[in-house]
Amino acid sequence: MANNSEPERLSFAEADSRLAQALSASFESDYDNILFFDGDLVLEGGFLDAVAGTGSLDGVDLVVVTGDLTVSGPIALYASLPGLYVGGTTRAETLEGGDCEIYIQDGTFTHLVYGDYNNGILETRTIETPWVINYDHDLRVSAPGARLVDNYGDDDDADFSSENIVESFVAEVVDPEDESIDVPEFLERLRAGLPVLRPGAGGAAPGV
Repeated sequence: MANNSEPERLSFAEADSRLAQALSASFESDYDNILFFDGDLVLEGGFLDAVAGTGSLDGVDLVVVTGDLTVSGPIALYASLPGLYVGGTTRAETLEGGDCEIYIQDGTFTHLVYGDYNNGILETRTIETPWVINYDHDLRVSAPGARLVDNYGDDDDADFSSENIVESFVAEVVDPEDESIDVPEFLERLRAGLPVLRPGAGGAAPGV
């Protein structure tokens, strides 16, 4: 792990005041205990494990990073707590949200952004990523140039949906019964540099 500043433990009101009410302007649920990183944060490996290595996550409702957040592995937050707020640019292998609230600014994600059902919110400003996958999540993402997959139904705005997922993607990443992508398998192929689309599907370039 890089030489990051030690996190502070603050109340929501204290953290919100430090950020000129940016937290209360975004988050919809009530939170008490904030793990507050003032400045940039660089982490090796997966986000949750790496943050836990800086101090216990017991009782932490939100992780707040006032500067840039750089993670060598995935940011995968599927439980209701902790949520995440980043004031600067976020860079990671993936950004995956489930039952928690996630609010970031601009960012770059090597493989994908994924919103997985549940009651959470995943909101970004403009980000760079090749794939955005939504499974009926409150996903508020601006990702020009990304391929959008509706993994739940047949969203007309999506590049891929239940109407064409089975025929467009290689069998290894498809659940044919649900006409959806198996996201863990999809991600493993992306990590391995293997194609996920069938030749010619969706105007795919070779190896995509």
